[in-house]
Amino acid sequence: MASMTRIVSFLLFTGTFLVNTSAQTSFTIMLNVLSGPLASAQPSTTTQNPSNTTTHVPSNTTTHAPSNTTIHAPSNTTTHAPSNTTTHAPSNTTTHVPTNTTTHSPSNITTHAPFNTTTHATIHTTPVLPTKSSPPKNGNYTVKDGKGTCIIADLGLEIQIDNSTKEKSDKKYFNIDPKQTTPIGTCGDFKSNLLLQFPEGSINFTFVKESKTYYIEQVSVQFYVASAGKWDGTSGKQKLLPTDVGYSVTCKRTPAVQLGDKLELILADVKLQAFDIQDGKLGKEETCSYDRNITAVAIAIAVVVIIVIAIVLYFIWHKKRSSGYERI
Repeated sequence: MASMTRIVSFLLFTGTFLVNTSAQTSFTIMLNVLSGPLASAQPSTTTQNPSNTTTHVPSNTTTHAPSNTTIHAPSNTTTHAPSNTTTHAPSNTTTHVPTNTTTHSPSNITTHAPFNTTTHATIHTTPVLPTKSSPPKNGNYTVKDGKGTCIIADLGLEIQIDNSTKEKSDKKYFNIDPKQTTPIGTCGDFKSNLLLQFPEGSINFTFVKESKTYYIEQVSVQFYVASAGKWDGTSGKQKLLPTDVGYSVTCKRTPAVQLGDKLELILADVKLQAFDIQDGKLGKEETCSYDRNITAVAIAIAVVVIIVIAIVLYFIWHKKRSSGYERI
């Protein structure tokens, strides 16, 4: 009886053990089977080893406007190695419309900032003509051709406008600025010209050679200033500053060249030569007839003054001598 009881107890123990073992095994198997779907359904964050992360910088950078930026919650971010990249959870997939893609090529794009643009405005100041004459600055002007220099002129120039009436004097003067004057002209065997151009107008000199002398045959002026109006004038044919060929002429006191009823040109401190210029330099100097005449007049006046003084002294001396005889 006791043996029978032990056998029954052993069988019950064995059965209980087998039942518990089978139940545990079955439960384990069920857990393994269910763990797959649960793992897929359960949100989880997988962080890969940074050393295996490969970041590719595309050569064509795509910049999305802030309004098109999509930010994914970190809990839904899954970073996979490029070779094993798999994207799950279609509900989190973001599709970007191609029309929002912008590819910039910085090397081909040039942007000019408006504030870097420089505009040079040409401003012409209208001069107010002075009412008093002043010595003009001398300018050195030359004319050349393939054969060499044919005109050299070193002189100062002043334009005089006379609007005087019987009631009042109204004279205005304009000095030519050599720094703003450009000389051009032509060379010839018997006729050459020098044209001086400046912002307010121009002056043209025509030189003529005859036999052994040369001279300025004609002078013409074109002049415009808003404060004085427009003026044109010409001297007509004349023989101004006649000089021997091959020589230069100097003149300190050239008379004003009459160009019209109210327009004159003043030549100051003149040194010039036309035709037969050697090595581009002025030849031997001749004094102009105007200076010679003034010198002659000055000498004549001095002689007259001396004579008058001598006569006065003679009468004074003679009177004193006569008074001495009367006392004796």
